[in-house]
Amino acid sequence: MATLKEIANRAHVSVGTVDRVIHRRGRVSLETEQRVKRIISELDYKPNILARSLSMTKTFRFGILVPFPEQDGHYWELPLKGIEKAQSELDVYKVKVKYFYYDKYSEQSFEMACSKMLQMVRELDGLLIAPVLSQATEKFLTKIPDRLPYIFLDSYIPNSRCFSYIGEDSFQSGVLSAKLMRILVTAHGTVAIIKVQPMDYHIEDRVRGFFSYFNNNTDINLLTYTVNARESMPYYKITKKIVTENSDLIGIYTPNACAYQVADYLAEHFAGKKIFVIGYDLIKENISHLKNGSIDFLISQRSEMQGYESIFKLYKQVVLKEKVESRVLMPLDIVTKENLQFYEN
Repeated sequence: MATLKEIANRAHVSVGTVDRVIHRRGRVSLETEQRVKRIISELDYKPNILARSLSMTKTFRFGILVPFPEQDGHYWELPLKGIEKAQSELDVYKVKVKYFYYDKYSEQSFEMACSKMLQMVRELDGLLIAPVLSQATEKFLTKIPDRLPYIFLDSYIPNSRCFSYIGEDSFQSGVLSAKLMRILVTAHGTVAIIKVQPMDYHIEDRVRGFFSYFNNNTDINLLTYTVNARESMPYYKITKKIVTENSDLIGIYTPNACAYQVADYLAEHFAGKKIFVIGYDLIKENISHLKNGSIDFLISQRSEMQGYESIFKLYKQVVLKEKVESRVLMPLDIVTKENLQFYEN
């Protein structure tokens, strides 16, 4: 492996000059910088990340803006588990995190969390944002100082300046769900799609993907129902409405982690007829319904890995000053009761 001294000898400069080029500390002529970079490339030099990080005296602090962990059937505990694991591994490199939680169904709660984050903005070196309240997040992004890089987790905001998005391809996720529904349903009938308010871009993308798969289908009737998540028992009410209005109902697509609430209602009030249910995420309640057959498929977006990767991408971008992929897409895992054992911890 090449060393700084070898690079310096070949470039006819000092080791200190090579170090300044690598760490972008200036005080090097353009001609010298280009020569050093060419030799670095030729020798395929890789800096010693451990030594570099341990030599730093600065503590790096990342602000984490996410919904309360218990929301959506404790879904948010999954990415938070990955965040905590990554932070623990990076603690020796002087990386710390500060959490700012909000109610994902309350713009007021979101704005309060953002306000608290902005009050500490001088102490933060990077942000990890779960922008599930799309419109409120767009307003918040205009207030983030240009010097402060941020990354999106789970959801995204189009045309923002985030340096990376960690999550699934939401549109293809919807297409996959529709293909699974098509495999399940063999007769004419209605499939209901449950949308959620407040609006979330990545949920909208899932729904668009689902519809796109059935574009030329004539025997399946697709109907969209919208729930207001701020109401009491929204999924209970909407599922009751769906089954009441559609005597030919054969399937329900829930493009978020709340499929278990649909399955709860069907199991309690509509057990006489099989209604296929497809949802998302390996939370406890969804797993229980998957095991007993009241949920047929769950799409896993590897939420814990999303949290873990997000912190390491922030570390790479902010601390190591290395280029990070603009999109890091998670695999779309199809989970059934037959293969569930391979996904349970």
